[in-house]
Amino acid sequence: MNKRTVALWSASAAVLSLVMIRAAAAEMMFDPQHYRDLVDASSAQTIAPGTKITMQNWRQYKNFMPTWLQAAYSGDYHWHIGPGPEFTITVGPTSNFPLPKKFLEDTEKYHNQVGLEKLSDGGFTIKGYTAGVPFPNPSEPDMAAKLMYNGWLPWRPFVSRYYTWDRIVDRYGNVSPEDTDDTFFEMAYLSDEGYPTTTAYGTDYFQAGHYFVAAPEQSKYTTELQLQPKDPTKLQELYAFLPSLRRSLRLSSAARCTPLLGTDYIADDGAWLPPNFAPTYLGEKKLLSIVMDPNKSSDPKSYAGGGAVAGDTFPGWPVAGTNHWELRNVYIIDLLALPKLGNYCYSHRVYYIDKQNWNIANFGAENYDRTGKLYKMLWTAPYPVTVGAVTTVYAYSTGMSMAMDFQNQHVTWNNDTAVQIDNQVPADMRDPVNATPAGLARVMK
Repeated sequence: MNKRTVALWSASAAVLSLVMIRAAAAEMMFDPQHYRDLVDASSAQTIAPGTKITMQNWRQYKNFMPTWLQAAYSGDYHWHIGPGPEFTITVGPTSNFPLPKKFLEDTEKYHNQVGLEKLSDGGFTIKGYTAGVPFPNPSEPDMAAKLMYNGWLPWRPFVSRYYTWDRIVDRYGNVSPEDTDDTFFEMAYLSDEGYPTTTAYGTDYFQAGHYFVAAPEQSKYTTELQLQPKDPTKLQELYAFLPSLRRSLRLSSAARCTPLLGTDYIADDGAWLPPNFAPTYLGEKKLLSIVMDPNKSSDPKSYAGGGAVAGDTFPGWPVAGTNHWELRNVYIIDLLALPKLGNYCYSHRVYYIDKQNWNIANFGAENYDRTGKLYKMLWTAPYPVTVGAVTTVYAYSTGMSMAMDFQNQHVTWNNDTAVQIDNQVPADMRDPVNATPAGLARVMK
């Protein structure tokens, strides 16, 4: 080895060492104080409509931002907010997104029957729930558990369906496209005009997620079915239809950290069970939340890296001019994984819950690894939909959703067609047989 090679090697090692030291110092750790420092909902502090937030001035508004958004602005992670004009946040007035009329009626009718039961392992289960908001005026004792179940049981119609274009992006910018046709059924705990509270298929389960892979061709017809039990102390059921075998297989319900269809989402992202966590209340805050323009939400060009290109900073970011941001009051809870989960992938899961409509997805959720470092973020960009006479947002009225892995520098993001609700869904796709394992055999037709 000559002197020049040694010098180059030493210089490279020094640079690598500095990068590693910087990365280690920059890693965000779970600290409840980070959340308590956010602006209280009762505070007179605000952001005036028309304000534009950029890389130059974001720090003066950081306490109005979810923690994941602060991390993205910090520049300490591979995925980050860029300096370009497409990343400008424009703040608008706060929208009114009330709950549908039937859901409010069921809340008034049934909420006095609902209670919590503390389990011997430290978790909570819910008793006496029929429909509506379980705890419309949450307070102590056990406020965090009440908020947790309000977020777990938000309003959803009987059936929702959209087509989604997924992009699975690795740290090098390689993009693996995957198209899925997703249908969600609410079979019990239902507050939807024209439907019973419990359907014929809602004896044991209240929700089903049906994910059909439409592309790429080598994966076409692969389908996953998630079933959420009515009793939250019982395990979810997972099934996968494998076209190569022409049959479906039941998957292990213990595989909560298993990636879904090769994405950065895991089984427990969409079908988590409240009794598996000890919740802590972190406060009621006033935070920025995005609202998409419904005329632009389904257009791939509305997002950074639109189409099949990853983008080099924050793939999937809704670009300026396609949305506005607004201040909304939210409850924040921390879910600590209980020992019964064993070697679980996350230590803490932090959820932001909209105070008006109990939607979790608007603000995102943060997941921390077993050592307490920021690991993954979940986020959706909703757009308004009309339900009866009410304009609102809910879990599936999304233009974009993503799972971002800050540590491994992966991200799965997708943009969706406009959601179809109930009778808007084609008859063969809204058949509730599709919400059963037997229905998986239909996918090859």
